[in-house]
Parts: sequence; structure tokens; C-alpha cells
Amino acid sequence: MTTRLYLAPAAAGKTVAILAHARAAGRDLAAILRVVVPTHLQVRAARRRLANMGGAIGVRVLTFDRLYAEILNAAGEIYVELSEPVQYRLIRAIVDGLPLIHNAPLADRPGFIQVLQRLIGELKAARVHPDAFAAAVRALGNEPRLAELAQIYAAYQARLQAQGWADRAGLGWLAVETLEQRAADVGRDWSLLAVDGFDSFTPIQLALLRALAGRVGELIVTLTGELDDRRPGLAYRRFARTCAALEAALGVQAEPLPTVDAGTAGSTLAPRAPVLAHLTHHLFRPDVAAVDAGAAVALIEAAGREAEVRAALRWLKQRIVLDGCRPAEVALLARNVAPYRPFIQQIAAEFGLPIRLVDGLPLGCVLIWGRRKKD
Repeated sequence: MTTRLYLAPAAAGKTVAILAHARAAGRDLAAILRVVVPTHLQVRAARRRLANMGGAIGVRVLTFDRLYAEILNAAGEIYVELSEPVQYRLIRAIVDGLPLIHNAPLADRPGFIQVLQRLIGELKAARVHPDAFAAAVRALGNEPRLAELAQIYAAYQARLQAQGWADRAGLGWLAVETLEQRAADVGRDWSLLAVDGFDSFTPIQLALLRALAGRVGELIVTLTGELDDRRPGLAYRRFARTCAALEAALGVQAEPLPTVDAGTAGSTLAPRAPVLAHLTHHLFRPDVAAVDAGAAVALIEAAGREAEVRAALRWLKQRIVLDGCRPAEVALLARNVAPYRPFIQQIAAEFGLPIRLVDGLPLGCVLIWGRRKKD
């Protein structure tokens, strides 16, 4: 049983190394291999990379949510997972059944239930029990609005336990409790558990990794960073805190990522322009000498969102037409796509650019299709 925490700069081949290692371990057909990534988008990307490498047998790429479910199933723990709409209705029923006073003006508004969903998810991800939350509220002076939130959280959790239900955030809590208290053998037949692509971990995720570290044959976690950088800039403080938390939870010291021959692994790493490497290392650092950006970085000032999108898509179209890039090799990123979505759709159609919106489109209407049973 080995546990390793690997550090490497951004775009240094961490994912390629993990997938190559998993492929090599998959030569043992009896091996149980898991690679955990943050989102379903990254699940699809990792599976595509594995396919481009030539495929792999026995390698499952999944998120923490699916990992929680696998652990509970392996332990024989059966829970009914609530979908978000059902959770919404359950919280609504609890709020309607409580004699709220200070939050009463908000109780009838749909946004209030959505806020409660997020609050409950954050509390469970931090492994905060309803009693602990109520005690913390009392320690703050028992502010009435917070006290009512604690009351809602306690009633919600009591309803879940009474019915044998679990929400998505609660599955992680249950999986950790199962590993720590009831399922001594779960995970001991796993050959490899690799965790890649994260910049932070919730207390539940850290507890799960700590519980599995002594069971799986090999646990590998990758993280962005450099061992020789003892004073991380503002852009990398989150990674530094995450590294410290992982070292404490897993009882290991971070080490540099082993060198992997990307060509041998069946994948290639595009060389990074020196200017971008300079930007990555010195981002938000004071007193850094300026370098000539050349053609690697372009800064465009636009009058509004439509002008921003038009300039960005024009630049992407140039990369496709002039540089021979494929549409799948270019991307348009925004902190929040929603305000830009109509401009992206309109201008992309005008430029003849095929687009794929990762966050999807808003639901404009619902079509219910069914077959009427004949008498």
C-alpha cells in the first residue's frame, strides 16, 4: 500500500502521467482501477484521452459522487438518493411546516429554497452535524434568523434519516462513515485510486481519501505546484493550502511528478510558449520584469459584451482558417457564460462557426410525450 502526492506546474503532463500509469496497471486483467476527476466534463475528456492512447481495460473514470455510490453499494448500504427537484420539494414542505418568524417574509419565495439547498450542501460537504451547527449559532448569540436556519437543517436531516433517504452531498458523509465504522474490507481489492485535476478538497473528500489510503494498493493524488516555490503568489495560495491539507490528511510529503514520455504514453503535450510559462510563474507577483508577449498573448479592449464576443470569435476563426486549427482545438472561456450566450449563438452563426456550449442551453419549454392507452 503506497500513497503519493505529486506536484507539477500547470500543463506539465499530470493527467497524461496518471492515465499512462493506469493503462500500465490495467495489463493485470484482475486489477480494479479508479481515476477520480472533478466534473463530468473532465470524465469525458479523460475517457477520450484513454481512447486516443489505445484504450485501457479495467480503468474507470468517475467523479467523487459516483465513488461514494460505489463504496456504499460495495458495503451493502442501501439509500434512496434524492434528485434535486425532490430535494427542493422536501425542503419546501419542511419550511411550510415550521413556525418561522424572522425568515417568514422569504419563505414563499423560490430563491429562498435554492439558498437553503446550497447551504445544506455546504454544511454536509464540511461534515457539519445539525447539532454542531445549532451549537455554533448559539455561540454567536443565537441570532434568530440563523437559529431558524439551524432548525430547518435539523428537521431536514431528521426527515432523511427517518425515511432512509440521502441527498447528493450526504452520500459522501455516509460513505466516509461506512468506511470508518462498518466496512473494513471495502476498497482493499482496489489496485489503484488516482485523483487528478483538483485545486481543493472538501473535508468529506479528505476524510474519504484518508480512509482509503490504508486500503487500496496505490493512492496517487496530483496537484498543481512546484516544490521549490516556498512563497506562492496570490494565484497559487489555494494550491499551497490544498497541498498542506493533503500532506496532513494522508501523512505524506509532496514530491515532483515523475517524468513520463508522452509519446510512449500515446499522447502529446503541446509545447508552451515561454511567455505563457513566465505568466504562469509570476502571475500577481510584484516587482516582476516585463517581457515581450509577442504573438502569444493579445489584449483587446471592447465596448461591451457583443463587441467582446465578436472580437474573440473573430480571433478564433482566424486560428481555424489561417493556422489550420480544428474547431475542437479552440475554446472561448468566460467566468459566467449566461450573459454572453445570445451573443455567442448569434455571432457564431454569422461567422459560420460550429459551437458547443458546455453549460447547455436554458429550458425554454417542456414537451411531454406519451401514448394514450386505448379502452
